[in-house]
Amino acid sequence: MNDLKRYGQWALVTGGTSGIGAAIVQQLAQQGLNVVMVARNESALNNQAAALRQSTGVEVLTVSADLVTPEGLEHVMAATRDLTIDVLVPCAAIETLGLFVASSPERHQHMVQMNVIAPMRLARHFGEGMAQRRRGAILFVSSLSGWMPQPYMAQYGATKSYIMGLAAGLHFEMKDQGVDVSVLSPGPTDTPMAKATGIDFASMGMSIMSPQDVAACGLGALGRQLDAVPGARNKLMAFMMSRLMSRGLAGRMFKMMMGKAIQH
Repeated sequence: MNDLKRYGQWALVTGGTSGIGAAIVQQLAQQGLNVVMVARNESALNNQAAALRQSTGVEVLTVSADLVTPEGLEHVMAATRDLTIDVLVPCAAIETLGLFVASSPERHQHMVQMNVIAPMRLARHFGEGMAQRRRGAILFVSSLSGWMPQPYMAQYGATKSYIMGLAAGLHFEMKDQGVDVSVLSPGPTDTPMAKATGIDFASMGMSIMSPQDVAACGLGALGRQLDAVPGARNKLMAFMMSRLMSRGLAGRMFKMMMGKAIQH
């Protein structure tokens, strides 16, 4: 197991009440790190924080904030002003399935704010302190969608490609400052967000992973490697569509696969 306590005492996770984010929070706490949980649902935050304190004995701070808004981001940074955040996992995200032009401009704007602006701002804010202390870790959360063209999920795939690019640059840039940066790129995962899409992943030949296994893969990469792609099938798909195929072929193949999945 990757010893994450070497980074310090406090971790901050956005989207920490469900899916992959909740699994990451649990695994960080099990290693003895105190956790700042950020999400919109205050009651869910309080319930899970109480259970986490009881089961692990760590300190848990909850911050109810909507990261779609600039005010939400400012609230997170203000609420943690007196803490030293040593591990950052900006996991919260939103996605939309369907034609790009069929989704509202507001939805596209919200997706960029949540999936791109919020992780960038949080990494800039907390990364500065890590670099000054010459110790810390940032685990970005991208997606298999970021590795290939994404017809019917064009905006989501584009936001996750940004996260991959930012993480890759910072992985090498911040290594000299004593900060480890990795990026987790899950495929289909048993989460509320994935279920809400209604996609039939089985028809695409893809298996659904547990959030716990995905979280372990991401946290295990810190200090060891840039990319964490959980699952053998996902690794194979990422390699094929980003290394063996042209972007044109990868896009046509994914469009065909997604078309079948949407029809089910």
